Amino acid sequence: MIERLRVVTWNAEGMFVAGSNTRRATPQMAIATIKRLNADVVFIPEFGNTDAIEEATLMALRALGYEIVFFSYGHSWLGSYGAALLSRLPLKSYLIHHFTNTQRPFIEATVDDNGTLLRIVGIHLDDRSEALRLQQVPEVAKVVNQNDSLPVIVLGDFNAMHASSKFARAVRARPLYYAARLFPHTQLRGMGSRVSEMGRGTAITELLKRTGLHDLDGLHRRTISAKQSGLEWMPAWRLAKIDWIFGSKGIKAVSYKISSDVGSDHRPAIAELDIKRP
Repeated sequence: MIERLRVVTWNAEGMFVAGSNTRRATPQMAIATIKRLNADVVFIPEFGNTDAIEEATLMALRALGYEIVFFSYGHSWLGSYGAALLSRLPLKSYLIHHFTNTQRPFIEATVDDNGTLLRIVGIHLDDRSEALRLQQVPEVAKVVNQNDSLPVIVLGDFNAMHASSKFARAVRARPLYYAARLFPHTQLRGMGSRVSEMGRGTAITELLKRTGLHDLDGLHRRTISAKQSGLEWMPAWRLAKIDWIFGSKGIKAVSYKISSDVGSDHRPAIAELDIKRP
């Protein structure tokens, strides 16, 4: 039997909670985006300050048919800033895991898709260095591999590019890496260094090798721009792909799209999937 499923990963840059991060959008715009995307499962690595969610936002999301699981990153400098998993499929169980090198959490959930169980793993890898991400990959792989009897979708903000992409090859080049360190603008200088690290691509390669997952977006469509909080004056051109949706054997993308700019530096990635079941 083949079932079709629509999933989304979207780092909303805190849009769902006023004052959390982005200055280009409102919670009302975030809810309108979720309504338009009309997905069965949505993972939001940066939902906003999970202690300050307005009741109207919760009511609006629940009115769209979603069960919601929130979890905070727990870093002292981020407060209760956290992520969310939204599911229209009945949520059978979930576990919150924590990376040992940062204690940043990620979620493993089991949902019921018309009587068949499906695992969802939503992650947000560290944005500071490829070395930290490479330490986190084995922990993700351990969770993915611990139950190979159920199909699994792994999605989120990996803060990592595919090594073969043109943009990745450009930003990891040593001349550009050193040039980025000379930017006079402090935020741009920091972003340039982090992006150069993301361009190495080793975290994505290692994850796929350890898990046997496959990339559901063969075209590597770009998801992020430099237009973010503090850099609102930057153009909203899509520069690179660091938001990914991976699937286990038997999961195939019928369509894969990247949304237009909705006020976050990341654009939603939308995959419509065929899942082959016994």
